[in-house]
Amino acid sequence: MYKMTDEEFYEVYGRMPRRAQSKKKKVKIYWGRIIIALIILVLIIVGIVKLIMLIAGKGKGKKPEKNSVTVTSVPENSEDDYYAEPSNKEADTEYAGIELTVCIDPAHGGFDKGNVAADGRSEKDDTLKISLALKDYLESCGVKVIMTRTDDSYVKVTDRCNIANDQGADIYISIHRSSTDVAGSDIHGFEAWINSAAPDTDNAFAQKIMAKLEEIGISENKGVRGGYPYDSKVNYEVNELTKMPSILLEMGYVTNSIDNQLLDANMEAYARAIGNGMIETAKELGVIDSNGARLTAGQLTSNKPAPVEKKEPAVTDESHPDDSSSQPDEDSSSYEYDGGYGEDDGQEDTQQAEDDYVYTDDGMGYYIEPMMTE
Repeated sequence: MYKMTDEEFYEVYGRMPRRAQSKKKKVKIYWGRIIIALIILVLIIVGIVKLIMLIAGKGKGKKPEKNSVTVTSVPENSEDDYYAEPSNKEADTEYAGIELTVCIDPAHGGFDKGNVAADGRSEKDDTLKISLALKDYLESCGVKVIMTRTDDSYVKVTDRCNIANDQGADIYISIHRSSTDVAGSDIHGFEAWINSAAPDTDNAFAQKIMAKLEEIGISENKGVRGGYPYDSKVNYEVNELTKMPSILLEMGYVTNSIDNQLLDANMEAYARAIGNGMIETAKELGVIDSNGARLTAGQLTSNKPAPVEKKEPAVTDESHPDDSSSQPDEDSSSYEYDGGYGEDDGQEDTQQAEDDYVYTDDGMGYYIEPMMTE
C-alpha cells in the first residue's frame, strides 16, 4: 500500500496530516517519603505549640493569694540549684472544717534577732515568714490558729506559753532555725525537739511532721530529739511550760546555703507538710474524725511532767529585780533580756555578765538565749 508523504498530503488536502499523540510517561510517586515528611511536619508543629504555651505560662505567672508570703531572697549559687526542685511535691488532701486549735510560735523577734548569717539573714525574719505561711494554710483547712506574734516584735517565752495555755491550744509548735559559727562548715538539716520525757502525743506529732517535711525534700532529717542539745534532762521552756503537745522545730541552718535555698523554694510546701502532719496525727490520736469533726472535749493535753518550780533569788544590794528592765530601752547602749530558753524566768538581773551579750553592727547588744548559741 502506497503511503503519502506529508508534502503530498498537504498538496491534496491543504493541511498537514494529524497523527495520534504518543502516550504520556507515567510519574512514579514515592508515598513512603511523603508520609515520613508529613509526620516530621506534624511533630515540628506540635513542638512549636508546646514551646509557645510554656513561654506564655512562665510569662503569665501565678497571681499571689491574699495574705500569702512572698520570698525574694534566693541564694545565687548555681552549684546548688538542683536542691531547689525536689521531685516529690506532696499531693495535698483538701481539708475543710478541721476542729482543731493550733498555736504557732515564730521564735525570737524585735531586738532578739536569733541566729544571724554572714549575709545578714536573720532567724527572726525566717521564722515569721514560715509561721505566717503555716497560719494561712491551717486557716484554709478550718483550723483555729493562735499566733504568739504576727510582726517583728519581741514576746517573752513565758508569755508565749501562757498564750497557748490560756487560749486552749491543742498543739504548740515553735518555729526556729539553727546556725553554726564554725567557718566553712557544711552542717545542715532539719530536726524536732520535744520534752525530755518523750510523751507519746508530742512524739507522734513531731515524727509525723518530720516525715512530711522529708517527703517534700530537706537536706537531712536529723530526727526527733528530747530535752536540750547540751543536756537531755533539760528542756526548752516551750516544751516544759506548755500544757499541750509541743514541738520546737528547727527548719535548717540559716548559715547553710542549701537549707536556705530549700526553704525559699518550698516555703508554702513546707507549710502544707507541717499542717497536714498535725491534722493527720490528730486523726490518728482520735482527737478528730476522718471528716475533721471534734471527738474529744476540751483542750488536748500532754502527759509531760509538770514544770519544776523555780525559786526567786533573794533581793540583795547586787540584785535588784525591776519590772521596767523587761522592756528594751531604745536609748540605751545594750538591751537587757528577761528570760529565755533554758533560763530562769522571772529573774531579771541587771548585772548580766559581758559574755551573755552579743553586739550588732550598730553597737547595740542583746542577751543571748541558749537557742541562739546552737
